[in-house]
Amino acid sequence: MDQELVQYLDSRFQSVNSQFQELRGEMSEQLQGLRGEMTGELQELQGEMTAGLEGVKRHSDVLFEGLRHELQLVAESLTMHVQVQHVQEREYHDRQHQETRVLMRSLYDELRQQHDHLRQRVENLEQKRQN
Repeated sequence: MDQELVQYLDSRFQSVNSQFQELRGEMSEQLQGLRGEMTGELQELQGEMTAGLEGVKRHSDVLFEGLRHELQLVAESLTMHVQVQHVQEREYHDRQHQETRVLMRSLYDELRQQHDHLRQRVENLEQKRQN
């Protein structure tokens, strides 16, 4: 399950990164088209768009870093949960093993008593038969 979560989040990160790259590519293409049509205003707009793109990039970097941190917390929580679950399962199986041993010991003692009782009866019957 831990691997599935990591794979899911990796695919989501790749998807967002791909979309970001596509947007970046589209914006670059748009800038190239505008250069041919406009001169002075284009340079001003280009500066604004570049600054905006850098702001988006910084913002995206902050978001990605936050997501990585959250993913790390999820992974740590999952690891802790698995460890606790393992301890609980181990305790349960140890109790079951102990109860089984107690039951087997009890059955063994009962069978031993029955065996001793039957052996005594056989000895008694043999003694009566000899007399």
